[in-house]
Amino acid sequence: MALDAYPHPNGDNGRGMHWVPTTHQSKSAVDRFVAEAQKMGVKWVTFLNDGATVGQNDYLVSKLVGAGIEPIMRLYSATLEPIQGDVEGMVRHYVGMGVHYFQPYNEPNLSVEQPDGVPSVDRYLNTWIPAAQAIVRGGGLPGFGSLAPGGDMNDVDFLQRALDGLRSRGQLGLLDRGWLSMHNYTHNHPIQERADTDGFFKFRAYNHILRGTLGRDVPIIGTEGGTFIGEQEDPALPAVDAGTAVSMATQAYRYMRDQREPWNFAYSFWTIANEAGGGTDPRFAQQALFKPDGTASPIVTALQSLG
Repeated sequence: MALDAYPHPNGDNGRGMHWVPTTHQSKSAVDRFVAEAQKMGVKWVTFLNDGATVGQNDYLVSKLVGAGIEPIMRLYSATLEPIQGDVEGMVRHYVGMGVHYFQPYNEPNLSVEQPDGVPSVDRYLNTWIPAAQAIVRGGGLPGFGSLAPGGDMNDVDFLQRALDGLRSRGQLGLLDRGWLSMHNYTHNHPIQERADTDGFFKFRAYNHILRGTLGRDVPIIGTEGGTFIGEQEDPALPAVDAGTAVSMATQAYRYMRDQREPWNFAYSFWTIANEAGGGTDPRFAQQALFKPDGTASPIVTALQSLG
């Protein structure tokens, strides 16, 4: 599949957003946050679907597509267990509604995502390959990777080993209609290239590996990212304050609008809302752009003004 044959939203500016971190929201929440996404100029939204379940996200998908936003469906599963149900049928259903991109499994280089607590490239491939085959049969485009930056197993090493594993199993062809899901969180590092390949410019390290293995570019879509107040992953640099968070988000989205590479499709901030959209996991409360008390992060205003 040629790079320019992959679907893009009209007026694509590379501006993505991760949706509420639940597999279903009320219609009122969908209406509210689709409208807020439009005000921020968002053109890509990654949302969670409960495995192969059909129906729970029909309203969301119809609203996103109607708003000119490209939906990216992550097939949610707690660990790297095979996704139960009719994946092909689910994909066919949502392709008919306007979804093209489907991401099975998430952050397979983290211990917490494993049934036994040990990251394994082979386990990832054992589950990803049949899911990707079902996605292709259903008419969708399967997402690979979705690795955590750094991770319990280094993400760059994991990606290379996973691609080598696809080759040894004779399954590299699944990437002929595939794409790479990327989590390029910035932490407290400025928006600049880093020797350790981490940070916003993670896509360049991943593209280098993809070209070295496949001999061509593959779409890279950021499905998670962002800069959060209080982060200090690198103790040699100051912790992120409110002004820095706004500045870095603006720089990242401006790069995507004005300078991104043709294979670099989107950068997506985690996450548009948590409690305000029906989420209950307290880990995500501080990262949500819209708060349950009616306030919003200043990043929202910055994106509304970015154009």
